[in-house]
Amino acid sequence: MSSGARIAIALAAFGIVIVSLLIGWWSKKKMSSAESFFGSTALFGPVSVGLATMAAAASVFAVMGVPGNFYVLGNTINLWILSSGGFAMSYIILGKKMRAMAELGPISTLGDVAALRFENHRGIKLIFAILIFLASIAYLSSQIKGVTVLFGYLLGWSPLTSALIIFGILIVYTAISGDVGGLMTQAFQGFVMVVAGVILIISFYMITGGMDKAVMTIAATASVTGAGMTKTLSPNMLDGWGVATNGTTMAFVIMPMIGLLGQPAILSRMYALKDPRDMPKMGLFASVAHLFVSFLAVVAGMGAMYLVASGKIAPLETADSAILAFSEYVGVIGQIFTYAAVISAALSTSSMFLTMASGMIARDVPDALGIKLDPKKQVTIGRIAMVVLGIATIAFTLKSGSMVAMLTTLGYGTFITATFPVFVIGLLWKGCSKEGAFSGLLVSLVLNITCMILVSKGVSWPGGLPWYMNVIALSIIVTIVVSLFTKGAKGDALDPRVKAAMDL
Repeated sequence: MSSGARIAIALAAFGIVIVSLLIGWWSKKKMSSAESFFGSTALFGPVSVGLATMAAAASVFAVMGVPGNFYVLGNTINLWILSSGGFAMSYIILGKKMRAMAELGPISTLGDVAALRFENHRGIKLIFAILIFLASIAYLSSQIKGVTVLFGYLLGWSPLTSALIIFGILIVYTAISGDVGGLMTQAFQGFVMVVAGVILIISFYMITGGMDKAVMTIAATASVTGAGMTKTLSPNMLDGWGVATNGTTMAFVIMPMIGLLGQPAILSRMYALKDPRDMPKMGLFASVAHLFVSFLAVVAGMGAMYLVASGKIAPLETADSAILAFSEYVGVIGQIFTYAAVISAALSTSSMFLTMASGMIARDVPDALGIKLDPKKQVTIGRIAMVVLGIATIAFTLKSGSMVAMLTTLGYGTFITATFPVFVIGLLWKGCSKEGAFSGLLVSLVLNITCMILVSKGVSWPGGLPWYMNVIALSIIVTIVVSLFTKGAKGDALDPRVKAAMDL
């Protein structure tokens, strides 16, 4: 890469950061309450919320983790593209119910929704906040990991330098304007990701000559050696499962599609919509935008594999650089938009979860402990929490050697174990009791921590499924079973207003 190209790409990447900072600064005038700071409650239209939802949910996992995963495992990750339909499905199943809950009382966080549904059960709010915090660390870490790879590849920066500069700016603009600025910057960043998707998809077909030629070239190549690295290829990489175990592949199909129902980036945006009648439009905008970004990820991974198989580039040293290697072959324009997409994905997801985690700390935990704080103090504590969480995440990332995809699935799975008992079961089934939801969350917390420790010790799980799939299943079973034998906040004991919202 020439020095001129590096300068142009670096300027574009920093341009995304600076524009995001300016949007965040400008947006602070719309931040007038704790509800707007932590949740952007009922403030925005379907286009901005749809793009913001896609950007925050897709994350670096989509634009960097998925291409890297494809380069290693082949079609194991390919069916992940179907998750684009999961956005619309999530809004159809839960959208009206979540949005209606925002009309029943002041909603700033998901914890506030849980409190309305389960008669302000303190244990539910506390454990839910802890789980969201733990998952946010893992999820935010994947964003930092992606950015450190990007700037290390581009400018030779150390991971610490990249993390401190880029995420230091993000912490500043997020702390200034909260989720109001976060949502508006996420909408801008989502648009950048879509444009990058269009450019790289077109480039893939121009470079390879078509999907069929790319597949045949990869399938016909056994291995490639160069630059001290060897890449082993096989036709099995391009069959329906790739080269991962069937259980792992099924997890990659099920988790993104159904798992979107349990993602805070989706759930919290349901009550950020200003007009409830725009819910269908929001689902459409999010799904179509994600379709471009997800196909970008697949063609970038296959494109890098094709370039290696055809001898056009040397085997990659790290899988996470697959999209960067492909975009470098595309040319300066492709690189500019690729780096812009990666930085946009990282910033959008990070600002979302910084705000969400700080809301849990400043609002939900004190409330669960019986401590009442006025809204101004909540915002102050929330800003402090953003700084602390950002620093903690940087420290965690620098010690972790996991791939971007693996870090994201860790957080993704943990989010689902926390949200399914409370929101999916809780809002879809009137028979879900507060005792059941609390028990499911408690099991989830204990098993998440236990399983993370066991996995770090090298323990493998039966059936070839990732550990969090087992935790999700157990937390759901416990929630349902306990609910069958308890009576709190269910059936006739439900608040009539909540019952009306659940009937929508």
